[in-house]
Amino acid sequence: MKKLYRVDVEVKPMEGSQLPLDCAGAFVNVYLSSVNIIEAIKSAEAELLGDCYNPFNTHAAYELDLGELDYDTEEEGYPDNQDLMNLQANGGIWYGPFHCYPPEETQVQ
Repeated sequence: MKKLYRVDVEVKPMEGSQLPLDCAGAFVNVYLSSVNIIEAIKSAEAELLGDCYNPFNTHAAYELDLGELDYDTEEEGYPDNQDLMNLQANGGIWYGPFHCYPPEETQVQ
């Protein structure tokens, strides 16, 4: 049986990505079902790469327990409990909001 996971990834834009031009990179939470955490990480990174986001740093991954916690949130762009149950039952992937950051400024002396 597949379990539900959240994988937290830092991405860099690639040609064709939907990130704004002034975005040097972004942090995104990827929600998906998988047989284990290793496969969840591999799948999240492969999906991001296929969507023109270069997974630069996967900094966290963990199983979500829908029976234990309430994941409903007022924040826009995140899946609610029903969305997460659908992901677990039917597969698929859900990207949370992309939190972009600007390029580092170089200092001239």
